[in-house]
Amino acid sequence: MMVQKEMSKKTEEDRDTESRKRNIVIYRVPEKTTQNVSERKANGESYVRDLLDAVFNIKLEKEDVEKLYRLRQWSEGKARPLLIGFKNSELKQTIMANLGNLKQQHIARFRGISISHDLHPKERKEIKSMLQKAKDEHLDDDSESAENFWFKVVGKSQRKKVLKIRKQVSAS
Repeated sequence: MMVQKEMSKKTEEDRDTESRKRNIVIYRVPEKTTQNVSERKANGESYVRDLLDAVFNIKLEKEDVEKLYRLRQWSEGKARPLLIGFKNSELKQTIMANLGNLKQQHIARFRGISISHDLHPKERKEIKSMLQKAKDEHLDDDSESAENFWFKVVGKSQRKKVLKIRKQVSAS
């Protein structure tokens, strides 16, 4: 019985992970401060359409998007993350492969936003602990402050590893 429970839990997790494969999460997208839900949603949709057009040169059609909604509870003055589920994974892959375009962006409206994969909570927890472990090891082995480095998890499933990248010091 216990084995069967674990197996069904694993397949449920796999289904959840599979359903997230075509999703992205966009952080710090300004949210219209109105009580009207449909107005806020339309505002988010137009922002995403403009972002994908200006930054990634993607003309988003209504039929390309399966779902688009804000995560978490609405509260005044806080921009909630925006989850977008595409009908096909090619759109997502194009966006994720060209994330560097966000850094080159000079349009103030899109400054400060970031985009990430929609991960299963278990994956997010695993990545968080990998990053913490790498930072702790850095502090044990190195006299230099961890603030001078970026720690980034790369790879998939069992082949994930943490990269330690020295931050560039900008001459002001």
